[in-house]
Amino acid sequence: MENRCSICNQNSSIEGDDILIFGEWITSKDLTIHYYCLLLSTNLPQNGNDASGILGFLFRDIRREIAVATKRKCKYCLKANATIGCKTCNEYFHLTCGYLNECLFQFGGEFNSYCHICLPLDDYQKQLVKTKRLNDHTVCYICAKRMSNYNPRDWIYATCCQRGFVHNFCMQRYALNAGYYLKCIWCKSMQFRDAVKFQGIFVPDRDAKWELEPDAYKELHCGYNRCDMKKCNSPRGREYTKGRKWFLSLCQLCGSFAVHNPSCIPGFENSKERVEDFKCDTCLEIERDIDLRSSKEKSYNELFDATLYVRKTQDRRRSLLHESMEFSEDSMSSMITVIPSQNNNGENDPPVVPDTMDLNENTAECIQAQLYDECDNENVDENNDKIQKDEEFLILNLYEFNKAHDCLAEVKVKLNPNDPRFAGKTVDEIKRSNNLVTAEDVIERISNPSILKEFDEIINNTMQ
Repeated sequence: MENRCSICNQNSSIEGDDILIFGEWITSKDLTIHYYCLLLSTNLPQNGNDASGILGFLFRDIRREIAVATKRKCKYCLKANATIGCKTCNEYFHLTCGYLNECLFQFGGEFNSYCHICLPLDDYQKQLVKTKRLNDHTVCYICAKRMSNYNPRDWIYATCCQRGFVHNFCMQRYALNAGYYLKCIWCKSMQFRDAVKFQGIFVPDRDAKWELEPDAYKELHCGYNRCDMKKCNSPRGREYTKGRKWFLSLCQLCGSFAVHNPSCIPGFENSKERVEDFKCDTCLEIERDIDLRSSKEKSYNELFDATLYVRKTQDRRRSLLHESMEFSEDSMSSMITVIPSQNNNGENDPPVVPDTMDLNENTAECIQAQLYDECDNENVDENNDKIQKDEEFLILNLYEFNKAHDCLAEVKVKLNPNDPRFAGKTVDEIKRSNNLVTAEDVIERISNPSILKEFDEIINNTMQ
C-alpha cells in the first residue's frame, strides 16, 4: 500500500525499506507528509513548539512551501515540487531523486543537503576515494554482507575509531531501534550518535524500541515463589507459602536464593520468630573471605604508609667517606681507625701498624681537616651504640693502614664482648685503641680502589 506525500508529490510504501528512506508517514488535517520531507525542506521554517502544527512546523508555513515548490523543478527528474536545495550549488531535487542519485542529507545542525557533485568529504573519506584501497573482502559489520563499490553516502564509518564500515540502511535500522542508546558498535563511544547524523543517518530522540515493547519487563515484577534449601521441610512442597511458618525470605545480599523462614533454616526449624537478615551459604562464604582479606590488608597497612615512599639517590663516594669518620662527644673532627695488616711482607711494614694516634699531632689534625672538608661540612650525629650484632658478637667496619700510612683495605672485624681484652671498655675506646684489635679479629677484607685512592691522596697531601 502506498501514499502520496503532499510536499514532494511522490508515492512511497507505508512500510518496509521506504520507511528508512522517507521516515514515518504523518497525517494531520488534509496533509499526508513524509517526516524527512518535513525536516529537510530547505525553505520550510520550524516556528512552533512540539505541540504546534506538525512537530513544530505550522500548517500555514507547510502550505506556503507546497505552493512555492510547484514552481521549482528537480535537477534530476525535471519535475515540479522539489523542496530540498543543495547547500553548495543551490539546485533543488526531490527526496526520492536524492537517494537514487547518492545525495547526502544531514540530520543535525541546520539539516543541510548536498547533491552528488557537492558531497562534503573529510580527510579520511578523501583518502579512501583517492587510494581506492577497499576491496571485495570488505563486509558490513552489521549484516556481514559484502560492501558495494565505495561511496561516501552509502558507507558509514565511525569518526571516533575508524575501525570498520556498515551499510547506510543497516545503520539506519540500528539507529531507529536504539534511539538514545545508539553508540559506536566498535569502541562504544557515545559521540558516535551525533557523528552519524552528518553522514545521513536519522537518530530519533526517544527510548530504544526494546524499552517500549508492552510487558517488556513483566518478569521483573514476578515474586520469588519457591524454597531453594537443599532440604525443604514444607509438607506441601517448595512453592507453598501460606501460613506464618512458611513465609519465603530472600537472601539479603544476592536476592536470588529463597527459604521458608524460619522452618527451613538449619537451627531455627522450631523457632516462632523469623530470622532477620537471612543470607544464603554462598554469600556467607564470600563475605567471610572478604572480611579475612580486608583484615589482613589492614594489618599490613597499619605498619606504614606505602604512598610516602620515594627513592633517594646517594653519592657512593660521599657515603664511603662518612663511613670512615667517627665523632666523639668532645669534638666533631674525624678519626681514622687502624688495625694491624695481614699483608706485611715487606721490611718496612711491621707486624703491628699504629693508628692515626701514632702520627705527629700536626699530621693528624691535617688529615682530620681534609676528611671533614670532603664531607661538605655536614654535621654527623654521634651514635657509638649503633653497631651490628651477630648473635653474641659485635661487628665493626674499620680501615687498615700500613706504617707508611697507605690505606690497604676496608675490613670487617668480629669482637666477643666477653673477651678479657675488652673488659670495661666502651665501643669508642675499642675503636681508638692502639693494640686491642688485632689481625685475628678480621672476618672480611674489602678492596675498594676508589676509597683507597682517596685516602692515599688525603694522607699524601697532608704529609707534604
